[in-house]
Amino acid sequence: MMLKRYAKDERGSVSVMVAILLPLLLGFVALVAEFGFGFAVKAQNQRIADLAAYAGASAYIAANSTTDMNAAVSRIATLNGIASSAATASLITSPRTTGSQAVSVQVSTGQSLLLAPVISDTSALQIRANAAAEIPSISTPGCIIALDAAQTGVTLSGGTAITASACAISSNKTVTVPCGTTITTKAVNYNSAAAPSQPCNGITAPSGQTLKITKTSTTDPLAAEASVTSATSRLSNFASMNAPTAPTVAAGTNIDFAYSQPAVATAANAVGCTAVWTNSSNTWTLTCPARTAPYNFGTLTKGGGITLNFNTAGSAGNTYNFSGTATLPGTNTFGPGTYNLSKGLKTDGGSTTTFAAGTFNIGTMTAACSGATYSICHTGTTLTFNGPSTFNLTAGLYNSGGATMSFGGTSTTNTYNIGPSTGGNALYLGGGAKTTFADATGTFSVVGNINVVSGGGSCLTLPAATNHDIKGYISSAGGTKFGAGMYTVKDYIAFGISGGGNVTCDGVSIGVLADNVTMVMGGSVLPSSGSCSGQAFCVGAGYSSVIITAPSATKLAVIGPTSSGTAGATLTEGGSNNSVSGVFYFPRGPILMSGGAHIGNGPGQCLQMIGSRITLNGGTTAASACISGASSSSGSVMLVD
Repeated sequence: MMLKRYAKDERGSVSVMVAILLPLLLGFVALVAEFGFGFAVKAQNQRIADLAAYAGASAYIAANSTTDMNAAVSRIATLNGIASSAATASLITSPRTTGSQAVSVQVSTGQSLLLAPVISDTSALQIRANAAAEIPSISTPGCIIALDAAQTGVTLSGGTAITASACAISSNKTVTVPCGTTITTKAVNYNSAAAPSQPCNGITAPSGQTLKITKTSTTDPLAAEASVTSATSRLSNFASMNAPTAPTVAAGTNIDFAYSQPAVATAANAVGCTAVWTNSSNTWTLTCPARTAPYNFGTLTKGGGITLNFNTAGSAGNTYNFSGTATLPGTNTFGPGTYNLSKGLKTDGGSTTTFAAGTFNIGTMTAACSGATYSICHTGTTLTFNGPSTFNLTAGLYNSGGATMSFGGTSTTNTYNIGPSTGGNALYLGGGAKTTFADATGTFSVVGNINVVSGGGSCLTLPAATNHDIKGYISSAGGTKFGAGMYTVKDYIAFGISGGGNVTCDGVSIGVLADNVTMVMGGSVLPSSGSCSGQAFCVGAGYSSVIITAPSATKLAVIGPTSSGTAGATLTEGGSNNSVSGVFYFPRGPILMSGGAHIGNGPGQCLQMIGSRITLNGGTTAASACISGASSSSGSVMLVD
C-alpha cells in the first residue's frame, strides 16, 4: 500500500525535471553567449582585415614591393592588438576589375570556449575575416626606352647586366635578352607581336618585388619637357652667329727688336715710346706712357735669343695697334692694355710669351700656319694670356704639338669670341698640345670647329660658362675637360673618331671629363668615316676615364637631334673609371653602348636612355629614371571584397 502511495505522489517531479534540464539549458545559453561574442570578434577581425588590405595595397603602390606590403599588413595587426602572424596577405587577381590586381588579407584569431564544452567537445572557436583592396593601374617611369617601332627595340648582348630596380624597360618594338644577359626590373613594356625574347629567363624582378610584362605602346616622355625645349632652342642662334671682325687700325711703324740697333730706339720714339737695350741680358725694354690715344705699330719682329719687356708696368688703359703681324721668338712679356693685332700673332719655336690681362682683338695672319691662316699661330713653347681678359679672335688659333697655351689666367670672368681659320677650324690642336681656357661669363662663343683630331696625347680644357655655342663640331683624339654649362653644338661631338684615348692632364687621367654639363647636338654635319661615322655623339673604344655628369637641376646629359635627321649616340668606352649620369636623349636616333662597366652607379646618379633603338653590349649598367619622376597610379585604392 505504501509503495502505491509513493508511486502516485508527484510532489518531487518538478525538482527532478529541473535537475535533468538545467544543464542543457545552461549549455544552450552558453552557446548563444559565446557564439554571439564570436560574431563581435568576427566584426572586429573584419575591420582589421579591411584596414590591413587597404594599407597593404597603398604600400605596394608606393614601392611595388610585396615585402613592404606584408610589413604594412603586420603593422595594422599589431596596432589593433592581435599577433602579426594572425594577418596574412597575398596578391590576387582583382575580383572586380579584369586585368587588375588586389591585395587579399585574411585575419584569423582563436576564441576559447568556457561554457560551451558542457554540451560539446569543442574548446575553441577559430574566427576568420577576409578583405581585398584593388590596386589601381601603376605607371612605372621608363629609364631605357626605344621609341621607333620600325627598328629593333631594346637589345642586349655580350654579358650585359642591367639593374633598373625603380624604373621600366620600354620598347615600341621588342626586348631581346639572350642567354648570358640579364635585366632586373619591375616592369617591361613592349609593343611587338612577340613577347620579349628571354630564352634563359633573363628578366627578373628585384628582391621583394613582382615583375610586370605588358604589351603596350610607349610615348616619348620628354617630347614636351620644358628643360629639353629650352636646351634645344639655342640651336636656332646659329643662323645669326658670326665670327668677330678683324680690328681696323691705321698703318703704323715697323719695329724689329734686333741686337743693339739704333734703329730700334728711333722706331720706338716714332710710335711715342722709348726702347732701352740691356747688353748683359740681351733685353729690350719698351716703355709707353699712359695716354688715351693708341700707339700705332706696324709689324713687330725680334731677333733670336732676345728678351722683350713690352711696357710691362704700363697703364691698363693703353691701346696698342699693330697693322702688321706680331712675330715673337725668344722670351716676351707684355703689359696690360688693349691689343689690336690686325694681321695676327705668331710665336716661333722655343719661345715663351706672356701677356697681362687685357682685351685682345686679333685679325687673320697673311701667312699660312699648318695649312691655314689663323689669328694666333703658336709654334713656340708657352703662350700665356692672363685675366680677366676679353678675346676676339677673327680666325681662331693653332697650338702646335707639344706646346702649351692658356687663356684667362685664374680669372672666372673672361670673355671669348672665336672665329674660324681659312680651314674652318676655330681651335686646331696638335699632338701633345696643352690648351686651357679659364672660366668665362656669359657665352663661350665659337664659330668653327674645335678640332683635336690629330692631337693624340693632348689636353684641352674648355671654360665653365653659362652657355657654350659652337657653330661647328667638337672632335678630339686626346683628353678633354668640359667646364660646367650648356654646350650647344651645330654639328657633332666625337672622341676617338680616328684613334686616340685618355691622357694624364695635370696629374689626372682624363678621357672625357664633363661635370655639371649638358651637351646638345644639331647634327647638321656628321662624321663620314671611322667608328663615329653618322653619329651625333661618340666616344671611341680607346677611351677610359669617361665621366659625364648632368646638372642636378635638369638631369640632361646629352641631347641629340630632335627635329630632323636620324643621328644617334655611340659610347664604346672599354676601360675603367667610367661614370655616365643623366639623360641620353636621342628621340630620332639610336643609342649604342658597349664596354661601359658600371656606368651610372655613383651616389645620387641616374642613367636614362631614350632613343629610336637601344643596343647595350658588355658590362654592367645601373639605370634609373632621371626626369620622369616616381611611379604614379591612376585612380585610388578601393575595397572590393
